[in-house]
Amino acid sequence: MRPTDELRNVDVKSATISLTGDGRREQSILKALAERHDGSENVLQLPITVAVLGHGNKQTARYSGFSVLQTIKTYISKYGYRSFLFIVDIEHVNDAEDIASEIEDKLSELGFDAINMEVLENRAFLVKCKLGSHKIMVHAVICGEEKCVEENITELIFLEFGTSIAPKKPAIDQFLRQNRTNLYLLVKNASPNHLQQAFTDLTAAFESMAETSSHTDAQN
Repeated sequence: MRPTDELRNVDVKSATISLTGDGRREQSILKALAERHDGSENVLQLPITVAVLGHGNKQTARYSGFSVLQTIKTYISKYGYRSFLFIVDIEHVNDAEDIASEIEDKLSELGFDAINMEVLENRAFLVKCKLGSHKIMVHAVICGEEKCVEENITELIFLEFGTSIAPKKPAIDQFLRQNRTNLYLLVKNASPNHLQQAFTDLTAAFESMAETSSHTDAQN
């Protein structure tokens, strides 16, 4: 899967837009995971800036948590995209025991209907729904064990290096600098077993995206 930050000049039928809000840390993880999965004809787009709401070019809000789902409407109307990868930290979830219902409720509030949820892993879902006449597919992944994606990152660091550090951005950044690496290379070079263990839900979503893309290619 080819990662890119371009929104134009891409075949939207083979492209998936990542929805990570204003966070940039997730982009390095997603770029590395995309490159680890087969299918160079398939594109994972990592927008430099989050799509604006409505018309014009002025961003009217800071996107975090579930609020980034609002931008799907812009990606559909302006660019024609239909496939999305939605990443959100567990701290933004109200009920960790019923995440699927919360995702469904958020989408319903935004005007999506005919919502069908498939559980890929404990906190990874494939959502098929409609917005008006448009059929949409969203791979939704909840990151973190209790709070955020930094918990997944520190688990991968422990598995790869045998070192326990606090799941905090400064501690992670310091460790990576001391070991002359970065987040992208950590994920890119990690063993498959360690990566699957640390990012169980996210790897399940990428496997589903690859499988879905292969089925689409076969139909075409």
